[in-house]
Amino acid sequence: MSVHSEMFDDLLGGETSPSEAPSADSAPSVYELDERGMSELLGLSLSMVRTKAREGVFVRSNRGRYDVHESVRRYVSRLREAASRNGSPASAASDELKAEKLRLTRAQATAQEQKNRLAAGEMVAVSEVRAEWVTVATDLRSQILAIPPRVAARAGLNLDAAVILEEEMRLALEGLHDER
Repeated sequence: MSVHSEMFDDLLGGETSPSEAPSADSAPSVYELDERGMSELLGLSLSMVRTKAREGVFVRSNRGRYDVHESVRRYVSRLREAASRNGSPASAASDELKAEKLRLTRAQATAQEQKNRLAAGEMVAVSEVRAEWVTVATDLRSQILAIPPRVAARAGLNLDAAVILEEEMRLALEGLHDER
């Protein structure tokens, strides 16, 4: 068993023989490790060990050395706090915020998809379609209203018949407009 494993077992309350157990009279012994030792013991990078020291999680006992017992106790406490925050049921406000962020993300994705489809020519703007149909409808109306004078001239209809024909065409067009 390595020195680190023995220290780690001791810190976590691992098995010790009665001869190894500290007596009630003696003060707990202080285990110290340098940055590299803390790194190896906890599986952290050297820079993470330094960061944890700056954050006050790892306790320096001497220059370049750390109090292993207190540092590990604080580190485990910090990990427990983080785990409880991440694993605990979220508050209603947090759920609402997450839902709102999800709606926003979906809306942004939809908007981008539409822009992409417009750019690719797979979609056209409603305003462009409406303008084109207004032009088509106006041209159609003009062509239909030009029919009565042409028919009257070709068929030799009198003026009264031509007026009646034009009125009927206008009524039909107005009926279409009103049904809309």
